[in-house]
Amino acid sequence: MSSAQSAARPATPPGTQPPTDTPHDALRTSGLRAILAPRSVALVGASRRNLQLVANIRRGSTEAVGIHPSNSAVAGLPCVPSLSALPAPPDLAVLAVGPATIAASMRDALALGVRSFVVPGLGVESGADGPAAVRELHRIAEDFSAAVLGPNCMGSASPDAPSAWLGTIPASFLPGPVAIVSQSGSIADAFLALGPRYGFSGVVSCGAELNRDAADWVAHFAADPATRVIGLFLETVRRPHAFRQALRVAAEAGKPVVCLKIGRSEQARRAALAHTGAIVGSHAAFSAVLRSHGVLQVDDLPEMIELLGVFSTARRPTGSRIGAVTESGAEAALLGDHAERNGLTFPALPEPIQRRLRADHPLLPKHNPLDPWAIAEPVAAFSAAIQALADAGAYDLLIAQVDLSRHRGESEQTWCGAVVRALADAGRRTNTFTAVTTVHHTDPPEALAHYAAEHDVCLLKGIGSGLTAIARAATWSAEAVLPQAVPPLRTADIAGQLAGLPAGPLSEFDSSALLERTGVAFARRILAESPDDAVEAARTLGFPVVVKTDGPAHKARTGGVMLNLNGPEAVSDAATRLAGRVLVAEQVAPGVEVFCGMVRDPVWGPVYALGRGGTHVESTTPLTFVGPLTPDLVRIMISRAGLETWQSPLAEALLAVDALARGAPRIGEIDINPVVCAPDGAARAVDALIVLTADASPDEDSG
Repeated sequence: MSSAQSAARPATPPGTQPPTDTPHDALRTSGLRAILAPRSVALVGASRRNLQLVANIRRGSTEAVGIHPSNSAVAGLPCVPSLSALPAPPDLAVLAVGPATIAASMRDALALGVRSFVVPGLGVESGADGPAAVRELHRIAEDFSAAVLGPNCMGSASPDAPSAWLGTIPASFLPGPVAIVSQSGSIADAFLALGPRYGFSGVVSCGAELNRDAADWVAHFAADPATRVIGLFLETVRRPHAFRQALRVAAEAGKPVVCLKIGRSEQARRAALAHTGAIVGSHAAFSAVLRSHGVLQVDDLPEMIELLGVFSTARRPTGSRIGAVTESGAEAALLGDHAERNGLTFPALPEPIQRRLRADHPLLPKHNPLDPWAIAEPVAAFSAAIQALADAGAYDLLIAQVDLSRHRGESEQTWCGAVVRALADAGRRTNTFTAVTTVHHTDPPEALAHYAAEHDVCLLKGIGSGLTAIARAATWSAEAVLPQAVPPLRTADIAGQLAGLPAGPLSEFDSSALLERTGVAFARRILAESPDDAVEAARTLGFPVVVKTDGPAHKARTGGVMLNLNGPEAVSDAATRLAGRVLVAEQVAPGVEVFCGMVRDPVWGPVYALGRGGTHVESTTPLTFVGPLTPDLVRIMISRAGLETWQSPLAEALLAVDALARGAPRIGEIDINPVVCAPDGAARAVDALIVLTADASPDEDSG
């Protein structure tokens, strides 16, 4: 081996052997616990240039030491000249040095026995030498299964514990059940500065993800007993298969994931024969992945913050019945408007509770929401109203719409505090989710926020955003996305039959035949080679009939479909006009037109779509999921599309599409449009298209 080759690969540290390689798509959570909760830390490159990092590493009681060739201490952090001078290997090494020395520092740490690292640098500040240093670090870390957070990241932050974090960790960053995994350092830092509304089990800034990525961190927090909910901010997904595995692990643990992904705008729509290809772009495919794994997708950071706040409480919202108090009629009306938009209701107060309130507070209106303002001393009035709602036993959610703001006057702060305390007591007694919504976006008084977090009262900013978060959380369930047995394939070696066919669309007749064999109910149809054959086919089927070209796509747009033909002459004329081979099909009575299809995404595999169909299919937004489809997942799709009346035939169609997609990898797209759904619950497809790709796609994630 040449000297150049020797330099390109790190030498094996004394007394260690490189472990067996881990498969690329496997989840890798080893070493992550030490990054978040190290018992001991070594900061390589401790200096006065990174005083904030020094201060954060010194937090808590964990043993921490700096590595500096000449300084004996930096800002109170004791230092030694080299890693080899340490008496024992630390749990975590933070490599805050430049590209010229960082690889040697990692080798020294590995030789000592360190297997967890944070690399905050090697971003643009490292110049032209940075990329080569990153590649070298990756080779070294992979050889020894070392876990690396970074490079080019803010690090990790844990409340009341040593944290390899570059920025300020404020005193309001408290322990709690929310975990944040963010590829953006600034977004991660925004959560540290959120204030005491809820606490965190850990905040991780992944950065450029050398060999531990967002998927690994999601799996780690899914197994963490201190974590109830995971917030995920993504710019990209580096390992799609591992990412889906991580989402399944979180679902199995019963932990919701709230995801915000940037860069979702479609720069161009693909030109495709099939409707599905025109509808389902890369953003829709990613959303389908999240939806299929029970992940709650959000569009903006404030939406994410409120939803995480709802899930941070020990008592999660269930049901849709609200019992509420407000401080004004106008705010009660706003509450009602936003509740209706989110499918939430305000059932009337039970008669015994009304009688009790009439006796105690004759002036208090007896309708829900209750508005106690100005009918009595506010502390007593609001407290009595909340207690009455709790005692009613008629509500799934107890909510106060009062204006929490640290800028209100002293008297207002007094009764607002009483509202929060009364909700805390009501939630504790009844085991009911409690929350305060407010019109303000300023922070509540800090002491009140602390009290609410400690007593499981959720503080939400904005009436609309607060109720939307509650409604979304109330309908979340991990059960629907847990792994299930996938229905057996019903494709009867269709892949072999398609092997010799050229790429491109199959005819409607051949497309329909494949889908019909797999379980889709179609209107009867006959292939006719001439006008006379078309007339004979029409007599066999019975008038009226449809005559259409046997072409692949968009026949209605080009005049290739003629409907409601009621006699031999009309059928003959239609076949003559269309020329060539035609399909004669029975005329199906009008009904609700539904579209279902599949497009094979190059990253995520088959993506399934269901929605309203017909000629306007591409102007609507269908529901999308990824497979493999199970009966339960199909039931959810049909329910969310509002098509439960046709549960059985639509389930058959979707499962048939899934079976073809799994059994024949050359099928790139499938359209069934429309499926005509009759009022009696029956449904039949009247048009279909299958598009073949040149080569079979590689095996995709099996679920």
